[in-house]
Amino acid sequence: MHTPEVRWKKRYGCWSSQIEKRFIIRFAQTIVGWMFILLGIIGVFLPVLQGVLFMVIGLMLLSSRYAFARNLLLKAEEKYPKEYAKMVEMRGRIMANKPLLAIGMVVLVGLLALGIFVAFSAILTLVDGA
Repeated sequence: MHTPEVRWKKRYGCWSSQIEKRFIIRFAQTIVGWMFILLGIIGVFLPVLQGVLFMVIGLMLLSSRYAFARNLLLKAEEKYPKEYAKMVEMRGRIMANKPLLAIGMVVLVGLLALGIFVAFSAILTLVDGA
């Protein structure tokens, strides 16, 4: 009878700590991708942010996990081949630099938390003033 570690290694080809690292990286990639999509949606309505750029970056990050993102990017590749090649190059640079991905996630989470704080503060001010 094999121990759980041996069974895990046979099944996944590595130790559980390596699986945990992969899971954390994929989880971070998903969170950062969805945050870019959210920033892109907000950016469509705000003149300061480049909404389409943020949505494309989010789709690039999510395309390895979600079929809808892959399909949207395939349509973009057919319609805009030169721009798509630049996006693929940028995605490779982002994914190759794991510390950059981690820093980006921390910054985006901080911006999201700040936005939520400001929104709740504005709501409380409006409720107290009314």
